[in-house]
Amino acid sequence: MMIDAPRRALRLFNNRQALILLVALLTLMLAPGMMGRLFRARELSEGLAVGSPSPISAHLQAPRLVHLDPGSRLEGQSAPQGWSHLVIKSVPNLATGDLDTVSSQAFETARRIRPVIVADIRRSEPEFGSSYYLARVGVGICAPGQDGVSDRVISPTSVEGTRGSWTAKQRIILAAMAYEVSRTHLAAATPTFALVRSPNTFLIEGSHRKVESCQALLVDPRSGKLRVIVWRDDAQHDAGEPAELPARLLSAPVFDCPQDVHATRVLGTPVAWSFAIRGLPPGTDLTLPADLAGPLKATVEGSADSAALEQALIERVHDHVWGE
Repeated sequence: MMIDAPRRALRLFNNRQALILLVALLTLMLAPGMMGRLFRARELSEGLAVGSPSPISAHLQAPRLVHLDPGSRLEGQSAPQGWSHLVIKSVPNLATGDLDTVSSQAFETARRIRPVIVADIRRSEPEFGSSYYLARVGVGICAPGQDGVSDRVISPTSVEGTRGSWTAKQRIILAAMAYEVSRTHLAAATPTFALVRSPNTFLIEGSHRKVESCQALLVDPRSGKLRVIVWRDDAQHDAGEPAELPARLLSAPVFDCPQDVHATRVLGTPVAWSFAIRGLPPGTDLTLPADLAGPLKATVEGSADSAALEQALIERVHDHVWGE
């Protein structure tokens, strides 16, 4: 964020920093494949290890992952038009760490750029058993709208319908966030289940660490009710025997996301910043056992493995998910 210093040397530093940020943005935009990944809403099918229908119904296919169209409108806890459920809308909030090194604009920008996940749950035709299924999972970024009530889905090249102007620095941050969102993928899926994985930075044992955040979307085929379980893959689970994974059953799709700020200093002057999520979203605490931690981290090879993973999750958290 902006450094407020009157000295000429620091003003020169600011100019050079702005140039570095501009070069970083251009690098993101011109990187191979990034124009398509960042600036064009499109369906994603590559990397999906769900090549055949789930045993739950021979005619239903596993969901696909799509990027949300810029301009789509969200209000309250409702999904955009064409979608049935708002799964997650995270509102970042700078809460701890080197808060004195960032400007007031940094706090505003943090709350302005909001990751979002939505789901499209449909009901199959009566001749096919009339069960509910998960057709699509959508990911994107939204920002507060001009009306002060709704949010609008945005991209680095389209912020129409949002409240206020966007500075060059805010657009650079938006581009960086969009790049991270573009790396979201489905690690496993059946017609009633999707395991969504995305890279995130978490505060773990006092350090900012890059790990994957995981969201398991479970759909009750009888009622269409959606339940979402979230957890993170910690670095400590990469070595040795698998350990239990702390998880949460989400209590609401919209929530504040407290973040920690770390400033890197050169000669005592902050020159770079990182931001880390402090913890899992609000909800009911769960523990995923060690014998399930390994399969959750592994690459799922087919629909049978996805179905087995879905069943294991349902069995482990049955009382919390379907017991209401």
